[in-house]
Amino acid sequence: MVVEKFIGANNLQFEIVECDDTHIPDIKEFCSKVDTENNSTLKSIKFGKWGALEKWWAVYHKNKIISLSGSHYLPHINKNCYVIAYRLATLEEFKGMASDKVSSRMLNDFGMGKILPYQVNWCLDKGAETIVATFNSTANDKAYRVAHKVLPRDNKFTLMYKDFQLYDSKQDVWKLNYKDFNTMEQI
Repeated sequence: MVVEKFIGANNLQFEIVECDDTHIPDIKEFCSKVDTENNSTLKSIKFGKWGALEKWWAVYHKNKIISLSGSHYLPHINKNCYVIAYRLATLEEFKGMASDKVSSRMLNDFGMGKILPYQVNWCLDKGAETIVATFNSTANDKAYRVAHKVLPRDNKFTLMYKDFQLYDSKQDVWKLNYKDFNTMEQI
């Protein structure tokens, strides 16, 4: 189901779609184009693993997925915890194209600038009291460096746990403080 249509950078038209099983062929095609191994197949992104306790959103451009992000229940942190930006990936040629606005609030990022409010609302509807994002805690990993530089700015996220053992790897767990980085509405 299309939840939003918007114009991004360079006047490109995009749609945010709340995914269901009918989107599986498009998700498989997207996964085959992503440049990270842990997002390369439905199995690797763990699509369907959490059943009713997960939801996926895709950004489409010209009837093709160009960005994908999931949310799911995360009882490893606490019984009312959900994770956002799970397996967030954007095709390289579309990175930074969600908006012409470049800021510390990540408005030009599809996951944080556009999909985030839908994920937060879904998590809250499921009863979330804590909403987090996780990143591998390998200091030489690019996502780690970006997370530690950008997430704390504007108090968007607060580091809850460093090197938390999760899914066979150490993760830094960041608590989300805002529903929407455009409006800066707090959770």
